[in-house]
Formats: sequence, C-alpha cells, structure tokens
Amino acid sequence: MSSKQTKYHFILNPVAGRGRAYKAIKKIRSLLREKNVNHTFSITSAPKHATQLAKDAQKDYDVIVAIGGDGTVNEVINGIINSQTKFGVIPLGSGNDFARAVKMPHNLIDAIDIILSNKNILADIGKVITHRLVDNKIQIYDERYFINGIGIGFDASVAYESSKIKRLRGLPLYIFALFRALLKYKTLNFLVKLDELRLKSKYFLIAIGNGVSAGGGFYLTPDAKLDDKRFDVCYVNPVGIFKILKIFPSVLKGLHGRYKEVNFTHARNIEVSSEQKFFVHADGEIVGNNVNSVEISLIPAAIQVITG
Repeated sequence: MSSKQTKYHFILNPVAGRGRAYKAIKKIRSLLREKNVNHTFSITSAPKHATQLAKDAQKDYDVIVAIGGDGTVNEVINGIINSQTKFGVIPLGSGNDFARAVKMPHNLIDAIDIILSNKNILADIGKVITHRLVDNKIQIYDERYFINGIGIGFDASVAYESSKIKRLRGLPLYIFALFRALLKYKTLNFLVKLDELRLKSKYFLIAIGNGVSAGGGFYLTPDAKLDDKRFDVCYVNPVGIFKILKIFPSVLKGLHGRYKEVNFTHARNIEVSSEQKFFVHADGEIVGNNVNSVEISLIPAAIQVITG
C-alpha cells in the first residue's frame, strides 16, 4: 500500500518537549503537503485529549501517529487499543523512550519518511491497574494500557520529580530529577510476584520494560523487545547514595547488570504490593500516587507499530 492510498491521522501535543512540538507544527504540516500524504491533523488541548482523538479517528484511518513524547504515545495507545489501526510516533517530547525502542530518528524528515514506509512489527502492550487502601478497603486508583514500561519505587519517584520541572528537557531533565528524588527517597518493603516467582524484601526500584529504556535514556531493561511476548524486569536491592552514584553512569549504557545489587528476570504477569505507599509510572506518566499495590499483565501481539 502506498503512502497516497494510506490514510494517516496525526495527533500533536503542543506542550510536549516543553513546547518543542508546538514550534514544529508548521514544518510538519508543510512536509506532509510536500509529500502529498493523505492525512488529517489534530492538536490536543488538554490531558487525555489525545486518547479521545485517537478513539474518534481509529475507525476511519489506517495509521494514527502521535507527535510528542512518551505521555502522548501512552494517550494515543489507550485510544486505539483493540483496533486494527497502525501506530507511529514522531518524537518531540522530553524523554522519547518509546521512539528509542522503535528506532525512530529525531530528524523530522527522516521520521516522516519512516512513518510513510509503513514498516511495522506486531508489538506487545501491557495493562496496569493501581490500587490504594482507603478506609481499610482496597480501591482501584488508575487503570490503563502502556507500551514502553512501568517504574515502581525510585524510578517512579524520578518521573514524579521530572513532572514538576518546567524548564529542562531530555536527559538533563531526568538527571536533575534523579538528584532531587535521591534527597527524598526511602527504600520500601515490597511483596513481588513475577509469574510463579515470589519475592519479599526491600527494593530500591522495580522496572518493568517492554522497551529498552526509561527516563529519557536510562537503559534499565537493555535487552527488552517490544515483540517477544514477555516483560523484562530489573529489580535493585537497597543501595546507598554513593553506590547509586557509582552505578548510575552504567545505566546510561545498560551495563548495570555487573553490580551484585542489580537483578534481571522475565515475566508476563506481575503484582507488586507494600504496606507503605509508593509511586508508579507508566510510560513516564504517574499512574499511582501513594498507592499500595499494582497489577501488570502482558497482552501479546496487540498492536501494529511502525519501526525504523
């Protein structure tokens, strides 16, 4: 199917990348016209708007493209789940970890050319449900799909801190957020169920990866693949601040497995709980704010994703 026959719908988040996406609107629309792409174009106006736009468009378009960062990707994914619509991304956010997993370049011309090539894989996605204890009763706090990864503990605390920083973007944003989180974070006791494996201990962080990285380039699950029908799991035993600073540079290259505190495994169904409240992020967005438990399940071969 050629690009002229394929119908595309582009959904752009104007605040992605601290306004970087907004500044690119004219150039993107000009490139699409030059290439004679059969398309429509939407701009989001509020949180979760991309999900509704994607839901409305998925019946009428062959490909829906998120223009923004991992938060925009997550919203669009939640709008096209259970459809036959293909999904693509043009990375203009702060972290762009999902774009890294699908080898999507940051250059707009190159990214659009890859989108129009329609080369794709059948990727897995995940479903995450967070729970909070209210009046001695467990209640659902949030429920959604994700495609790149989940962070629990310190990883999620960094995501929370990064959401409050307004001027930086990219890796500098997440490094600054990491140091802010280090000053506040306390390692918690977790009960972790990874398929048949049961673990109960203190953990510094628990990262569930469908993609290779999180937080704008931290390769916590460097061997993860979007289409291998399993999650890669990295869980880290308690570490002091000086050991964290020693391990940190290796995470940028995915070499942290050489440290004895770092553990890797695989799982399809995961449960994490604690008597203490904790944070959870999905694709970089906070989906659990002071929650007590989280359930994560794999949905294999769930969506066609355009790759570089």
